[in-house]
Amino acid sequence: MKDYFIDINRELVKQKITELYGVDLAKEYERQIIEHEIYVHDETSLKPYCASISMYPFLLSGLTQLGGESQAPKHLESFCGSFVNLVFAISAQFAGAIATVEFLMYFDYFARKDFGDDYLTEHKHAIENHLQHVVYALNQPAAARGYQSVFWNISLYDQYYFEAMFGQFVFPDFTPPDWHSLKQLQVFS
Repeated sequence: MKDYFIDINRELVKQKITELYGVDLAKEYERQIIEHEIYVHDETSLKPYCASISMYPFLLSGLTQLGGESQAPKHLESFCGSFVNLVFAISAQFAGAIATVEFLMYFDYFARKDFGDDYLTEHKHAIENHLQHVVYALNQPAAARGYQSVFWNISLYDQYYFEAMFGQFVFPDFTPPDWHSLKQLQVFS
């Protein structure tokens, strides 16, 4: 089906270029694609391509601001389940990757909240299960993405980049993130 979607979407773009700027520019657009003078990211969809989202509104309101029913997560299990729904809801609006750069930091916050600071040693199996749940769920085909799985990006930090990004950050309960705990989770993951 990809070939058909590419043909249809390229024709739609050419029609819009013709409407706005004339047929000559529309023909030139197609010629430049065929001759590889310009690169088109993925013509199988006319949706915007990639996005990096802040997950902070999700911490405050869950999925309610996106039309969902889930309130703000309170525990690691509800964070993981609602997070999967968040990524699917956002990714349905984009053709490319969705980056959730705070994922591991938020995961660490909820893991420490539920299991204590030594969660990686005292609750290793539960942590593995929660991480596996998220990865497995996000790798399922999605109808809203042409039956492809979500293309998902997360971030890993060194201490300096983490401090530059999140040095003044606090969670809704005013708890700051814990670099050393996050570092251990990054290694564990």
